[in-house]
Amino acid sequence: MPEMTSLERCMTVLHGGIPDRVPVCLENFMHAAQVSGYTIRETCLDGAKMAEAQLTAWQKFGHDMIDLENGVAALAQAVGCGVEFNDDAAPWVIAPALESLEQVDQLRPIDPYQDGTLPEMLKATRLIAQEVGRHVCLLSEADQGPFSLAAQIVSPQEFLIALLEPQKEALVHRLLEYAYEQVLRYARALSEAGAHLTMMGESIAGPDVCSPRVYRRFAFPYQQRLIETLRAEGKEIGMHICGNATKIIEPMVNTGSIFCRLITKSITTCASRPPGAKPP
Repeated sequence: MPEMTSLERCMTVLHGGIPDRVPVCLENFMHAAQVSGYTIRETCLDGAKMAEAQLTAWQKFGHDMIDLENGVAALAQAVGCGVEFNDDAAPWVIAPALESLEQVDQLRPIDPYQDGTLPEMLKATRLIAQEVGRHVCLLSEADQGPFSLAAQIVSPQEFLIALLEPQKEALVHRLLEYAYEQVLRYARALSEAGAHLTMMGESIAGPDVCSPRVYRRFAFPYQQRLIETLRAEGKEIGMHICGNATKIIEPMVNTGSIFCRLITKSITTCASRPPGAKPP
């Protein structure tokens, strides 16, 4: 088999083919900052430094896919959440955008080219795509998926409690619809900036926090629609769910996501089952 470029190698696997060797992706935005001599705060807030850090790490390690991100609070900040940035840790949400779910209609659409740190992610995406995008696969993460972003907007506690209150279901779906639209806007902008694909994180939607029934009812429909909408435009998005996602792997796959990123808790559980066994 002829040697593939890193981009060819990744795309071959993502579309179900056999590559010349196993491709490697590093989820390393904090380590990349350290390797390049910047603080995590600097690379999260400055797109040029963010790109330089990732390219420095790529030159050092030679991985096939560059995983570009600036934490898990970029969209939350863009919609109005309070976010704290740190020199030696990822940014995190310190205050919700809304005091209550009943304020959902006060939310405004984001502008990925103006709001929060989203423009810096777009800048970094363009710089990396221009530098190595012809032969290295660029994954620019679209931050949180609709379910997790909705939880950040009103606070995880209020959101999760509202899921169990029938009288608030309409409000929950209005919030999820809003969150879906913002993730879609951001994912489109990243793809148009030069990313080969993007990704959403849905940590709060997983079985370590929510039941599979809650996942299927409140998270799955918005994830599936997001993936289908982007694919119809020629854009691809993957999905990551933290924790042991074994019980929802089947619906995760059924979203149509081009890939599902799992962590060790899921992988070891799946690997320990006999061949052909159904998820527990």
